[in-house]
Amino acid sequence: MAVRVVTDSTSDLPPALAKELGVSVVPLSVIFGDEVLKEGVEISHDLFYDRLIRGKILPSTSAPSVGDFLEVYEPLLMETDEIISIHLSSKLSATYNNACQAAAQLAERGARVEVIDSQSLSFGLTFMASAASRAARGGASMEDIRDMVERMIPRVRILILLDTLEYVRRGGRIGRARAMLGSVLRVKPILVIRDGEVYPGERVRTKKAALERTFQTVTSYRAKEIGIGYSTNPQEAQEMKRMLELALPGVAISIVRLGPVLGVHGGPGVLGVGVLEGEE
Repeated sequence: MAVRVVTDSTSDLPPALAKELGVSVVPLSVIFGDEVLKEGVEISHDLFYDRLIRGKILPSTSAPSVGDFLEVYEPLLMETDEIISIHLSSKLSATYNNACQAAAQLAERGARVEVIDSQSLSFGLTFMASAASRAARGGASMEDIRDMVERMIPRVRILILLDTLEYVRRGGRIGRARAMLGSVLRVKPILVIRDGEVYPGERVRTKKAALERTFQTVTSYRAKEIGIGYSTNPQEAQEMKRMLELALPGVAISIVRLGPVLGVHGGPGVLGVGVLEGEE
């Protein structure tokens, strides 16, 4: 039986693509006061961003529980006895640790669930989960898939262009980018994900300059595949895609809307670019 692949909703994996690939997605939740809503299941992207911008309640987020993972793993184990589960950086969320706890419970029953810390988010997870699923469908072993995914981790580059650091500051996920806070109102910050943590990239004065600098950085990589994510401005994502297609012909480039959980921490006006570099 083929290995099955699981990821979480911060992958921003479109539902149609997840279904096509046979990837199961465990949702994280956004919390508005007493309301706990699973992203992509109980709250849509449009409704979330409308509430974020217009509402008075600052939302927070929560990781899937151990029970949430068991609810996904157990039905899959009726079809296979091997699962690869690839998740959001353990430095940004309890998601990975809760998946490990669920896997440990199932191991006692003889199931094999390999949980991988992607050290990434969004497109980083998409790149890994998609490759893992395709390899599994091709008959690859669990060990081969795990090794392939682990080789991908250092080849993923994530850049995040924010309108403001305010949302990421409130969410407490700013990590080593905290040094940027002194100029939160005066710059358009570019953050990077490195070693599973948020780091300061560059501080530029205008959105136009930030977009240009992001483009320059992305085109400096040995890109094999590129993903562009936006929170509330699809025109910026389309323009970035157009520029990258001209500069990098032959490289697959996709666009998705960033989900509610990432929206809580990034706020409106976010543009993210994920790059999977080719192997040397």
